[in-house]
Amino acid sequence: MINNVSGFSFLALAYNHEKYVIEHLESIKYLVSEYGKDISCNLIINDDCSEDNTVSLINKWLDINAGLFGNVVKLYNKKNIGTCASVLNMLDYIGNDAIKLTACDDVYSYENIFEYSVLPDSISMRTGIPLSLVNGKLFKSKLDVLSVLSSSIIYKDKKLISRFKFLSNNNAPNIIYNKKYLTSPQVKSFISGFDVVEDWPAQVSIAKNFPSAKFDIVKKVFVYYRRTSGSAYIIANDRFLKDKVKVYEYLIGSERSKFSAVVLKNRLYLFKRGSWFANKLLNLSFYYYLYSMFKNIFPIVFQSNVLNLDVEKHVEHYSLISVRADYFLKIIE
Repeated sequence: MINNVSGFSFLALAYNHEKYVIEHLESIKYLVSEYGKDISCNLIINDDCSEDNTVSLINKWLDINAGLFGNVVKLYNKKNIGTCASVLNMLDYIGNDAIKLTACDDVYSYENIFEYSVLPDSISMRTGIPLSLVNGKLFKSKLDVLSVLSSSIIYKDKKLISRFKFLSNNNAPNIIYNKKYLTSPQVKSFISGFDVVEDWPAQVSIAKNFPSAKFDIVKKVFVYYRRTSGSAYIIANDRFLKDKVKVYEYLIGSERSKFSAVVLKNRLYLFKRGSWFANKLLNLSFYYYLYSMFKNIFPIVFQSNVLNLDVEKHVEHYSLISVRADYFLKIIE
């Protein structure tokens, strides 16, 4: 799957990422050096008023590596304005480029993301296969992979909004957005009503405003998702909860199906309670998802069996990126 890519913008979201930002930037450098020879690659990086050395490290890395990019845009917020406002700021600078939006604690894989970045109008979002990065260890969670593959089969022929109002695994860190839809006035306006949760509002708005466009999955790993104590749901817990509740309330308010409304109200109630046990035992959406998996068990098992994911190659790649990041940090000491 090779698309003609003339311009590509890496959109990087930073907030207190001093431990990880150099790995993120080195993984971008790998992609540009390896595959970007004939592509105008740009970097748009937004720091949301970090309280650590993130900005200093970004500046030092760019002092050495700015030549990799046709254009570098540094957006350093003077106060913390939230993830959503930061994303909207970056979207103003992308021009005609294809884009990939990623947090600066995640790491790009060795896959040629440029080949998959130009989406036709028929596809609104494209995702890949998840690999998790925890405490410097990269690994495949069988449950995560199964749920991503299951979601792709369960919702394949359903309305796009279904996967965002019912239970699903959309593998947000790997998602490549169709720029046409993400930058539409309707979607940008909807995102602006939120604070730190940008992915679910963006997905819901795209699905509502462009229902005929599909959600696509490619059996490649584009991004290693780092799970850390700096995740938005921990560092901005109250803000995260308010955003999630607001999405639920929007979905409930716009729902015409009584069944769907009941399922959404049930999810919202359990979400507010915050009990993991209750969220599994009493969650109607969870049982609907299990029922849907059972109905599609044969294609799900088949897709799981034919998935050819070279985890060791990804581990080797992450090791390379980690070594390069460590080397950079040593030379700037």
